[in-house]
Amino acid sequence: MATLFCFGLLLFWVFALRTHRGRGAELARLLWVMYFALGASAMVIAATDVLVAVYPPNYGSALFLLVCIAIGISGFLRFNAKDVGHVVATMRHQKLIESILIGSQFCAMIFFAPFAFMSLTGDAKENRLDLANKMELLGSFGLFNTFAGAASQLFAVSLVLACIRVAQPAEGGRSVRRAGVLIAASLSYVVYILAYVGRDGVVYWLMTALAVFLIFRLHIPGKLRNKIVAMGATLGAVMLLPFMLITVARFADWDHGTAWSFLEYFGTQIHTFSDYSSLDRPMTLGVMNFSMFVSAGCSLVGLQCEDWNILKEFIFEQYLAQDKEPWLFGTYVSDFVGDFGFAGTLLALSVFALICHFVCARHGGRQPLTLSRLLLIVFLFLTPYWGIFYFRFGIINGFIVVNLAFILFVRLLQGTQQNPRLSTFATLAQSRLPLIQTPLK
Repeated sequence: MATLFCFGLLLFWVFALRTHRGRGAELARLLWVMYFALGASAMVIAATDVLVAVYPPNYGSALFLLVCIAIGISGFLRFNAKDVGHVVATMRHQKLIESILIGSQFCAMIFFAPFAFMSLTGDAKENRLDLANKMELLGSFGLFNTFAGAASQLFAVSLVLACIRVAQPAEGGRSVRRAGVLIAASLSYVVYILAYVGRDGVVYWLMTALAVFLIFRLHIPGKLRNKIVAMGATLGAVMLLPFMLITVARFADWDHGTAWSFLEYFGTQIHTFSDYSSLDRPMTLGVMNFSMFVSAGCSLVGLQCEDWNILKEFIFEQYLAQDKEPWLFGTYVSDFVGDFGFAGTLLALSVFALICHFVCARHGGRQPLTLSRLLLIVFLFLTPYWGIFYFRFGIINGFIVVNLAFILFVRLLQGTQQNPRLSTFATLAQSRLPLIQTPLK
């Protein structure tokens, strides 16, 4: 199955991605690399005797997964990092937006830091098993906990603003110090997830930082770009320490050791999706991944809908009765199939890809790229990008609501008219046009 998946992605590269060479498609290429690496990891796992599949290989499921992934990648083929130059040149209310992010995210970091320290001290595995009590304790702080969690989930916005700061001309707003403060504020998400004894914050922060850097890479001066790479590598190495601490505590007693858990973390999704596709899988009609929106919709029409926390136990029993654990990674496609079935997932992802295509394509001319549109593109991109594991935005949907609300706030704040006082920025950006037009290597 993994071989079929990788071969299909190679064909997609030849017939779709290769034709966009020189026309951007940086985000689409990054998605392709991630999913091809997933397929390669799955091939390594399949070559061992460690993976024990519950059901025979379902090649139809691998083909379906491939088609869905290809659709998701296609939505970002029209994105071109050259267009980011307009965002850099025409920033409005920059300090106000940055100050909101810095203030709220440092407050969130201060709030979650003691809980993160508690999670990393003692036995991390026992702390993980005691997660329900930790959630109850954090929930007892009410609105402050909600505010801190919401602020942390805007970390991708802080990374974008940090890159804009270093991409601006030296005479027109560049501030490496301000960018560093924004990057430090974005780490609130890592601390937030560590408070719940989770490793995902480290993984998703590093993935997002890589994607944002690729978007702005062409617009950052060479020497400064090298310094950012060095700083990012150092910061990543430091963040891997708590990641390793939790990993060792949770998986050291596995028969195949801790090292195998890394490969399983990034490689079993194709096999898991195959098994799930062979189950008599109950359809949850959006309750599993979009519970907040389903609940709101039911309230509007006066229907009584089941809450996921109540329905989950019944759904999980259906999986376990068929000898398959329901919490294993199967990519975001698998989660969508659990909600909408195969046909519904194909339709939903096709609509999603069209929306992404529309947002990415409307650049240049009378509709140049704006900060709010760029933030929306990054937000949409995170669905298939983070979705290489599972649909991260699911269950409570807080990330969706908070980020879309902030993007709307930025859109309203910046308005539709370009600030005349920023015409100098545009002139300076034009003077750097050869750098901006250099294709990614």
